[in-house]
Amino acid sequence: MMKDHLNQKLVLSVMMIFVWGITFYITHFNKKEMSILRASLRVHFILFLLAHTVALFYIVMQVNMSFIEAMNWIYFYNMQFILSFVVIYAIYILVYNLIGKVFLSMVLTSCTLVILCIVNYLKLIFRGDPLYPSDFTQITHMQSVIPMVMDYFSWSYIFVIILSIVACIVAGIYMRRYIQNVKIHLGIRALLVVGSIFVLYAYGNFANTFMNKVFQKSGVDFVLWNQNENYASNGFVLGFISNLDTTVMEKPKNYSKENMLQIANDINKQYSGSIGSQKKKEKPNIIFVMSESFWDPTKVTNLSFSEDPVPNLHHYIENFPGGQTISPTFGGNTANVEFEALTSYSMSLLKSGSIPYQQVITNKKEIPSIPTALKKEGYYTSAIHSFGRTFFKRDDVYKVLGFDKFNAEDTMENVDIDGDYISDLAMSKEIIAELEKQKQPTFIHAVTMQNHFPFTEGRFGENLIEISGLENEESKGELETYTEGLRRSDEALQYLIEQLDNFDRPTLLVFFGDHLPSLGTNKSFYKENGYITNEKTPNERLAMAQTPLLMYANFDMPNDNLGLVSPIHFSNLIFDYAGLNKSLFYQFLSELYKEIPVLRDELKVDKNGEVINDLTKKQKEMLEQYKMLQYDLLVGNQYSKDILFK
Repeated sequence: MMKDHLNQKLVLSVMMIFVWGITFYITHFNKKEMSILRASLRVHFILFLLAHTVALFYIVMQVNMSFIEAMNWIYFYNMQFILSFVVIYAIYILVYNLIGKVFLSMVLTSCTLVILCIVNYLKLIFRGDPLYPSDFTQITHMQSVIPMVMDYFSWSYIFVIILSIVACIVAGIYMRRYIQNVKIHLGIRALLVVGSIFVLYAYGNFANTFMNKVFQKSGVDFVLWNQNENYASNGFVLGFISNLDTTVMEKPKNYSKENMLQIANDINKQYSGSIGSQKKKEKPNIIFVMSESFWDPTKVTNLSFSEDPVPNLHHYIENFPGGQTISPTFGGNTANVEFEALTSYSMSLLKSGSIPYQQVITNKKEIPSIPTALKKEGYYTSAIHSFGRTFFKRDDVYKVLGFDKFNAEDTMENVDIDGDYISDLAMSKEIIAELEKQKQPTFIHAVTMQNHFPFTEGRFGENLIEISGLENEESKGELETYTEGLRRSDEALQYLIEQLDNFDRPTLLVFFGDHLPSLGTNKSFYKENGYITNEKTPNERLAMAQTPLLMYANFDMPNDNLGLVSPIHFSNLIFDYAGLNKSLFYQFLSELYKEIPVLRDELKVDKNGEVINDLTKKQKEMLEQYKMLQYDLLVGNQYSKDILFK
């Protein structure tokens, strides 16, 4: 086995050296030798070399800029490398034959491909997540995103970037001497354009072309439920291609008006109850506070804290319903968390990399949600976000979800800054001010920003909590800064609760973190300090998704241990605790909650964190119904809407 592996390495090494050598030699042909080989063929040899170099660069960046590790990756995943190279080469050929200028096409194509590679590398560092095609829907927000990450760049980083740019310019000037424009017959150029487009189409639409069989025979396995593994084993190019289909959800084979009405009517017959656990005399206010990057760092048992950073949260969770939210994201994509919380539809049923706020919500006039359900109960619905209103298209999305009003940083009354963003205390004051304006029961969905990364040392001034057990001083400074932000968020939570206690109207507060913070590069903090090892086991994957969940009320509530909960189930929980009418959809969801309280990627988990490996017949049927309903209401024709939400 070892001998075969070494022989494979030797053969591949010789082939790579030969390709580079012969191509480099061809680029330096003299005039006599040029007459032997057609000039157009020589140009395509140069493009071949460039494509090979860029393909190798992609792998080097993927394995943390280690050339040796890159070569090892190529030896183990040689077919993935070759298939990726073909895509890159086809792009070079396409651009060159469209433009007709050798040097210009080389520069444009190389710069674009290298920039994509660097963006993917940076996203992996800051978010622990690769670059998806759907990320380009957020390109209009780059002016706001860039300042968020600039604090991570030291002068050494900037120097390396400048040096790299200079090196590229010098290399370009050198190569320009040997590269001359070549007149190629228009017919040949057209043939090459069509050929390269055909190749790119076959790759991009691989599920419906011959490339699907090519991938299968080549050992390419797209791990769509684990995109980090998908990109790591297939490379950036194939990983990116596997996510090109921006359809957020595949149409079920048996989707039809007849079948959806049948499912809706079956649910109508089966779930007759329509009232929460105990109907209240007065309909309570309901508040969602989705706290940015709010997590409990004391769960890292290897670390010691000079004091509890979130004492108020811990106190209230002991006395009110509480547990752990299982976030569908890590380090970002906050909109996907609130998508689950507000709509009760699961990200686990959507394609990896989907951002429904960006891709599908605004295609509908109305999508059933908590706000639309509460408005039927006489509620006023308001959303507050202490940042820009256009991020994730919230300004348009909230209208489709049924909000009467949306206040962002440009219209908020309380805008005190703490660190780099509007403070959580200001958000608490904004919530109270909004409640005081309304005479009817009110639903408020508040999305905070105070603890958004980066957690640069000194951001909040003096850190009052000291942490021991960290060997890395940079990690220590980052975590202490983050923890100081948490401490202040915990105080803001206490302020909000104290104010709610003074309200005459009963009020229910749902407080939860949207996702774990991005600490270190590529989740390094969590690995270095023993929180996880490789995130491959279900328990570790769940650990990287757990954020605190508290359901507080200024009226009597049972002290329920909620355990692990997906945000899709917040709706039926609040309707029960608030004693409100529940439409058939939420009645169905209540039963699903009893069976499967957690859906994340391909995992089905009970409230105690135990993975449900063997689904019962009832669970399988309910999941299939839920999947059909989600497609119908989110993407399809909403055939079931009138029955389930009447």
